[in-house]
Parts: sequence; C-alpha cells; structure tokens
Amino acid sequence: MGRPPVDCLDAFRQQSGLSHSELWLRYFELGGMSAGFELEAYLCGALAPSAHDYDVIAHALNERFAEIGGRYHVAYSGSISAN
Repeated sequence: MGRPPVDCLDAFRQQSGLSHSELWLRYFELGGMSAGFELEAYLCGALAPSAHDYDVIAHALNERFAEIGGRYHVAYSGSISAN
C-alpha cells in the first residue's frame, strides 16, 4: 500500500475552512490521540501520521466537507494505491 499523501492534508484543511485548532478538536473527538502540535506537524509533512491517525484526520475533514456541502473527499489510507 502506498504512503498517504500527507502533503494534501493541509490543503484540504484550508479548503474546509477549519483552523488547526478546530481540526484538532474534531480529530480528538473521533478518537485521535496526537497532541495539537503533532497534528500540525502531520499537516505540514514534518511527521508522518500512522495509517490510523491519517484516517481519523481524513474522516474529520470529510465530515466537515459534508457539513458545508463541499465536493471534496479525502481518501482513506486503505484506498490509496502504491503508485
């Protein structure tokens, strides 16, 4: 399985209109256990999230896009190809 495209996470966060803090709160509510500074490091590519953390972030962003009627969808780690 390929590595999740973490460089896209912050672009999706910006498109969702969420601040880092707002995304972290949604991530935490969904069971994410990383601290806020770790989430920011994931978003800028300084740290690679585990598949679980990536999926929780993706889910938080996808819920936000559903709320605002966005047409974006962040792929989950299991759906990312090795290419």
